[in-house]
Order: sequence, then structure tokens, then C-alpha cells
Amino acid sequence: MFILIDNQYNIGDIIEINGFRGTVTDISVRTTVLTDPGGNVKIINNSDMKNILNRSDNASKAVAEFPIPYETDLTALEEKIPDLLREIYEAHPTLMKSAPVYLGVDRLDDSAVVLKFIVEVAEADIFAGARALNRDLFIGMRKLGVEVPFPQLDVHRK
Repeated sequence: MFILIDNQYNIGDIIEINGFRGTVTDISVRTTVLTDPGGNVKIINNSDMKNILNRSDNASKAVAEFPIPYETDLTALEEKIPDLLREIYEAHPTLMKSAPVYLGVDRLDDSAVVLKFIVEVAEADIFAGARALNRDLFIGMRKLGVEVPFPQLDVHRK
């Protein structure tokens, strides 16, 4: 009863519970029904509804990590990134709530410098937003002359 009275989630909300993420499709006195993007349906007893994450309450952030070769002039590339991100937003104004943001160098991997980007999207569009951001970063970086590196191994022989 408290679930219905407290209004912690409603039909149509995207929630996560015990690692299952889905849209609330039905709420009754005894159970809550969730459907994930793949069409899988999970029926949960309301007595088991604990530690719920309601993803519909706020905008979500789609994340993209983009590897670049160590040989890339990072300073010169960072000057061009704002224009690229503006173009990406203009290509997806209904998907993205604002222009993507460049967060900087996320890590230094064995064969690449990994850059991190985020974009604010509706929770229902979090996966589509990440796919669009990854795709457009790949195409845009190629136009800027930056190729995605592949794992490499240098062998030194005496």
C-alpha cells in the first residue's frame, strides 16, 4: 500500500532494482511489473521492492569514451572539439538535451589516450544517446584526421 500511497514510482517510470532496469508497466497491490528494452518482463512482489533507483526523476547522462593515438597533438585537437560537439548536438536536437561535454583525458591505456564525453539525455534515450555520441565522435574525429588506434606491442631485441 505504501508504494501506491508514497508515489515513489509510477507507470511509465524507468526504475532499477537488483540490477534489473525496466519501465514500470503495471502496479497492483501485490506486485509491480517491469519491462526492459528487450521486452523481458519481470514481476516483483511489492514486499521485495527495496533499494529502488527511479531513473525517471532526473535527466541522465550518456557517456562515451574515445581512444586517440599517443601521437595526436592533444592541445590542437582540444581546440577543435567544441565545434565538433556543437555539430553533434545540432544533428540530434530531439535526442540530446544540450551539447555534449568534453570532460578531458580519462586514462592512459597501453595503446591510446582515452578521452571522455557526456551528454544529457532523457533516461529512456540513454542507450540511443551513447550510440549516437559514439558514432558521431568516430566520424567527426576521422574528419579531423584522428584515427582510432589499435592495440600494439613493441618488441625490442638485443
